[in-house]
Amino acid sequence: MKAIPSESFKERVETMDREEIRSAIVGMIIGDGCISKRRGRSEAYFQMSHCEKQYEYLLWKQKFLNTITSSTIHRVKKELNGKIFKGYHLGTKQHPFFTRFYKRFYHNGHKVVDEYLVKKISPLALAIIFMDNGTYRYNPNKKNITFYLCTQAFDYANQLLLKKSLKIKYDLDWNINKANKTKSGNYNYRLRLANRHNDKFVEIIKSFIIPCMLYKLGPYANTLI
Repeated sequence: MKAIPSESFKERVETMDREEIRSAIVGMIIGDGCISKRRGRSEAYFQMSHCEKQYEYLLWKQKFLNTITSSTIHRVKKELNGKIFKGYHLGTKQHPFFTRFYKRFYHNGHKVVDEYLVKKISPLALAIIFMDNGTYRYNPNKKNITFYLCTQAFDYANQLLLKKSLKIKYDLDWNINKANKTKSGNYNYRLRLANRHNDKFVEIIKSFIIPCMLYKLGPYANTLI
């Protein structure tokens, strides 16, 4: 089960076809990325931030984005929830490509998915979603781990669409679990993978996991080194 992304894979980004690039960017938007549109401007742009230890991952993502239009990365330091965040922020130039995705992904200021978008979740896109929003929890009693996709940015209906799509496309069973209670008293939700599908899930995404993101796989990371 050994598979670490090689330099040749990273370089292959430039030779990927439009569909592969589109799928990767869908994964980024479902994950930590966002598309913004400045008032008075006709086109939208993509942006995202990562912490310092994920800089290699951000550079890898930039390779995909630069096939659409140019982007820049700069250091950031800001306070988040009472803690100092140090990392890097990437922003692209405005481009019609992102404007089209902006119209699909954002309704009334909220990020959403639809049938078209979930069909774009390739193994590459799924790996990106996991590297962005994935985590695991170790159960010392059962001596196993549970994988989660922290998809709290989406409402329950969108989570259900993601769950169904991943079942149909990859035969992976994800449960929708309550994550945390909001100030309004409602709950956010996230996806939890059935433990019996851990091996299958890792097999699907392993070829795309960037070395600095291996820690998200927990004990499985040791099998890929």
